[in-house]
Amino acid sequence: MANQDKPYADIAERLVWHRTLEGLTQQQYAEKIGVKRATLNNWESGNYRLSLDGARALRRIYGLSLDFMIEGIDDALPMTLRRAWRERP
Repeated sequence: MANQDKPYADIAERLVWHRTLEGLTQQQYAEKIGVKRATLNNWESGNYRLSLDGARALRRIYGLSLDFMIEGIDDALPMTLRRAWRERP
């Protein structure tokens, strides 16, 4: 659950999880989705909200649904990602 200090912590957790799963640095991940590393860092810090364009790029490139990125609903994820999300430590 997000807190007042990090209002977008839940989204940040999902971003960091997926980037780590992909084995990419912030720079590599940012380049793949077409944003600056500083922008990705702001999203991953939980202080800034993932943009709609960023969420759409994640959906297009990786199959990460908007429901998952924004609300944490994993039903629309590809099976391999859904399983990895549900089995994370």
